[in-house]
Amino acid sequence: MTGFGYNINGFGIGGGASFPPYASQVFTTSGTYTPTSGASSALFMVFGARGTQPATGAAVPDSGGGGGYAEKYVSSLSSSYTVTLDQASTSSAGGASVSSSGNNNRTGGTGSAGDFTAQGGSGGIGSPYSVSAGGGTAAGGSRCGTGGSGGNYSGSTSGSTGTVGNSGNEVSGVFDLSPYGITFAYTRSPSGVPVFTSTGEQWEDTLVSHCNTAATDSTNQGIGGWSSSSGKKGTVLIIEFF
Repeated sequence: MTGFGYNINGFGIGGGASFPPYASQVFTTSGTYTPTSGASSALFMVFGARGTQPATGAAVPDSGGGGGYAEKYVSSLSSSYTVTLDQASTSSAGGASVSSSGNNNRTGGTGSAGDFTAQGGSGGIGSPYSVSAGGGTAAGGSRCGTGGSGGNYSGSTSGSTGTVGNSGNEVSGVFDLSPYGITFAYTRSPSGVPVFTSTGEQWEDTLVSHCNTAATDSTNQGIGGWSSSSGKKGTVLIIEFF
């Protein structure tokens, strides 16, 4: 886990204390989230685990499903929260939870709890006769909704890669971050982890870094066909408000 806990002068919140407009923390393994000093609320963003692609018989060339997504806004923070990131299984934090479909299948994971949830796309079907014609990679769920499914192979060509939902535009129902000066882009497709661009403020630079960390190891995009990769854990990105 990495986090950001600076108190920066210039953003007044009253009472003589000053804080940035937001802070962030990121988790790539299970642990305990302790809010940054002064943070009163937070948005928990959970990018779900992915199981392996089918690993037996004629299904070996097929791709695994993308990971799901869930988010939860907590208006009054407790002293700590459990973060669970299990390989090819549950991903959860702060009341947001995503269930993986597990290993050896093409089905996407599903956001199972939160204010907003989205499903990962299905993995594409690959050719059992050509390792260069695997099923297309599924996109993960995101704030843009359900991830696109991977395409099926054609001849000796792999299936197309699934795309982030809603053409990369956030859908209604997600927590509105615009009052805090946060606008995300979704250019990591098929990963559903957003991209943030800093204007040079320290807390913005930290959010950029934490988004990049959350996307490590192609977070929540499906595992491709003809792969020997094991299942993957999800990640949790937390944006804190003062």
